[in-house]
Amino acid sequence: MRYDLKSSCMWGCVVLALAVPAAAVPAVAEESGQWFGRAVLVTLSSKSVKLEDRADHTVSVTEFDGAVFNADGKPFLDKARYQVVDLTDAGASSGGHKTFTEADGSKVFAKYVLKDAKPKEFRGTFEFTGGTGKYAGITGRGEYHVVLVSDTALWDELRGEYKIPGPTTGSAAPPR
Repeated sequence: MRYDLKSSCMWGCVVLALAVPAAAVPAVAEESGQWFGRAVLVTLSSKSVKLEDRADHTVSVTEFDGAVFNADGKPFLDKARYQVVDLTDAGASSGGHKTFTEADGSKVFAKYVLKDAKPKEFRGTFEFTGGTGKYAGITGRGEYHVVLVSDTALWDELRGEYKIPGPTTGSAAPPR
């Protein structure tokens, strides 16, 4: 069997070239910060059901769709699609779920609770409950302020903080 030194050296260099970049890619550090989002939403659908257990008792679900912008000009949730599903049990509770979707498909999920309602204005708190893509593992919380502009349009200001964990050890290597 003939041994070719040039060929062995070449293959060794190829293996080394493939292995070194994967190991040398620095892990992305944890990201955290403050967020100020401004959003516009429109009502897509609303359904209310009257219950007979007490006077004026209704339960409703309303869907909203729109866009959110980072008011500080930062990249976090800037120009993202913003969807809200509101769940209200009149006189008992109001809250729901928020989904933010960026152009690359990464999502952030939040739940919210209404704390104060005045004619055409609503205030409450939200909590980030998870995400996908670059937002996997996100946590954080904040406050929101919604103002009804008409029967079908509203704007929302969101202020809070977030933390996105860095990748786990070994995640810099490409999947096999």
